[in-house]
Amino acid sequence: MKALIMLSLVFVCSFSAYSQNPAPAKSSSAQSAQTNVLPIKRVILYSNGMVHIERRGIVRGDASVDLSFKQSQIDDVLKSMLVLDLGKGTVGAVSYNASVPPSVRTAEIPFSIDSENNDDNGGMAGILGQLQGAKVIVSTAAGTATGAILNVKKQLRATGTPEKPVDLPVDYSLVIASETGEISSFELSKVRSIRLLDDETRRDVNEFANASALARRRDAKTINITSEGVGERELIVSYTVSAPIWKTTYRVVLDELGKPFFQGWAIVDNVSEEDWQKVKLSLVSGSPVSFIQPLQNPLYRHRPVIEIPDDLNLEPQIYQPSAIYSESSDDSEPSVRMGSGRGMGTGAGSVNETVMISSEPSDVGLRTGFSDLLSSQNSGVKTAASGNEIGDLFEYRIEQPITVQRNRSALIPIVQTKMEGERVSVYRESARKDRPMSGVLLKNTSNLTLEGGALTVLEQDAYAGEALMERLKPKENRLISFALDLGTLVTLKDDKERESAKLIRAVNGVFQVHFFNAERKTYSITNQTDRPKTLFIEHPVREKWLLSDETEKPFDSTQNYYRFRLELKPFETRSLTVAERLPLVDSYQISGLRREDLELFLTRKYIDERTRAKLNRLIEVREEIAKVDASIRALGDEEKAIANDQARLRENIEALAKTPEAKTLIARYIAKADSQESRIEAITRERQTRIRERETLQMSLQSEIKSFELK
Repeated sequence: MKALIMLSLVFVCSFSAYSQNPAPAKSSSAQSAQTNVLPIKRVILYSNGMVHIERRGIVRGDASVDLSFKQSQIDDVLKSMLVLDLGKGTVGAVSYNASVPPSVRTAEIPFSIDSENNDDNGGMAGILGQLQGAKVIVSTAAGTATGAILNVKKQLRATGTPEKPVDLPVDYSLVIASETGEISSFELSKVRSIRLLDDETRRDVNEFANASALARRRDAKTINITSEGVGERELIVSYTVSAPIWKTTYRVVLDELGKPFFQGWAIVDNVSEEDWQKVKLSLVSGSPVSFIQPLQNPLYRHRPVIEIPDDLNLEPQIYQPSAIYSESSDDSEPSVRMGSGRGMGTGAGSVNETVMISSEPSDVGLRTGFSDLLSSQNSGVKTAASGNEIGDLFEYRIEQPITVQRNRSALIPIVQTKMEGERVSVYRESARKDRPMSGVLLKNTSNLTLEGGALTVLEQDAYAGEALMERLKPKENRLISFALDLGTLVTLKDDKERESAKLIRAVNGVFQVHFFNAERKTYSITNQTDRPKTLFIEHPVREKWLLSDETEKPFDSTQNYYRFRLELKPFETRSLTVAERLPLVDSYQISGLRREDLELFLTRKYIDERTRAKLNRLIEVREEIAKVDASIRALGDEEKAIANDQARLRENIEALAKTPEAKTLIARYIAKADSQESRIEAITRERQTRIRERETLQMSLQSEIKSFELK
């Protein structure tokens, strides 16, 4: 087997070297084209996980630029690439190695090679067995022989005694036929090399090798950009690819009065294979639409295979054009992936690069607090970004060039300013029933839209807590809580009741009672410290519930909460009652009222005695109608019983024999039947009378219900 592997290597090397053809001479334009490098000059990071790269460089004459990308980036590059030649040049072709699947490229090659290199298909014997008829030169220790491959035969070599034979590994024999008709056989284990003589066979093998190599190097893509021109000129190439979202972190320093000083940092990650050397960096906040569409892979449509008919003597057919013409026959839709970043993702960089904050050795920090240092502009940190609106997006433009090495991250200051705000506490029952949270009411007085992110609070020169802040627009206020307020106690009391009816009316035969379900929640707040406090109580907004007039007006409200503001003096206890009402309606069909309902209405003072009498009359009419209906049903039952009895009499008369006794009995039956017929006629008349009586009562009831009014 080892000899067979060595032979395979010799075989591949032999026909590969033999098939090398002299490269055609390059054209004069190709010879004059120069390969240029376009460095990255601008990087724009988006919060939806995309990055816009802009490359600029000076080129001369006929220029060529090679850009290397990962396989996963090619679709985005092909969709977004922009190439500009700012001089007297013409942008030529933008080419790249096509991603034809190996199965497509090898579909027409008349052989295959198993990647597992087994003896049946992947080894030398398997390859030669699929090249039957190919002309080859076989080299052995005894010399060389030329011929066409006829067959590759598998054989076993056995040793030992006939009683105990020992099988050796499988060996193969190659059989070839020369042009003179000589047939020769060679053991493959003893063959030194085999050279392919047919050009087409060599091309097939080379094509298979190239397709296999391309499949192995799937993650490497090179895009070549050419530009023809004269002299020096600037070439610009820009494109958009996916990248980690940029993140934001903030610090708030509270002075003794609770006034905030605000500092914001952006975290960017360079996970590419190239350093960002002194690039212009912009950070864009927003959610632009972005998606992936497979553009690099050639698309193939399935075509049905139609068998050739036996009768080929067919005339061509001519079809008239359709009245409706569609220019596009592609019914596929791109897969759209939308994303938005809120600044809380994790970066892929291994090491953070921070903008250094340094100063000469001094003891100023020991005598001066953080807030004093920041307010005196002695922090050593200057804001690196300016902001401006870009449609619905917001851009942080970093003023100074930034350097971020590949596979590293950077921390960049984007905002540093005093902001309006005050130290407050925030209470929300769903968070904790007995204690509020310490926080700050912050107003964005900058012209920047602050992307959401983590926020660290420093108070009295020490760590006070952390919070998460959502996106904050300019001039927008935001409550931020960062710690539990252990100096304020909150107790709750709930009351529920059903208020008396506020409106009673009759509409289209329906008796309506309008009333309110009322709930009151009383917040009792105690300031357990010796300093004044400002407390915000967030009371949930419930659908269809309304604040009553006795509740004081909220300071403001959000989509989900009413927000009440309370000022507490040292050791003071205050109460806040939030009363809400839910409007409800009880409906009763007047035609279905009972005397028990009238008693309830009278007890709850929905109606007076006069209205009760009118409703009682309606109930009496309905009871009379019920009595008439009962009598009509009774007459029907009686008529049905008579009909059944008459059927029995007829059966008895037919069964009796013609005897004197039978004649007497038949006469009795006939007399009874005659009496029953008279009763049936009376029932018919009485039922008609009852039906007319019922109709009269029903019309009277409907008229009274329709005209019923409450006074």
